[in-house]
Amino acid sequence: MEIVKSLSEGKVVISLNGKLSAATAGEFNAAVEDALGESGALVLDFKDVDYMASAGLRVLVAAQKKLYASGGSMVLLNVRKEVMEVFEVTGLDEVLDIR
Repeated sequence: MEIVKSLSEGKVVISLNGKLSAATAGEFNAAVEDALGESGALVLDFKDVDYMASAGLRVLVAAQKKLYASGGSMVLLNVRKEVMEVFEVTGLDEVLDIR
């Protein structure tokens, strides 16, 4: 998995490319934790994510809890159909801000 972090209008944007699996969730978690220290607004671009495992879901839920507790926000953009199905099956499409 490739992870690219940038800043845009005071928000940390993390763009992902590849599979978000148990093997890559630790790297993703480290990038998210680092981003949480930089800004209260996180944007995750899932345009190039073609697989999502439960380990990735755990990272997203934990990040959202931390951000919401501090008044921050998290948005997921450009989620592919196959990954969106995972969010729908788990009910996280009703919890996460997916655009």
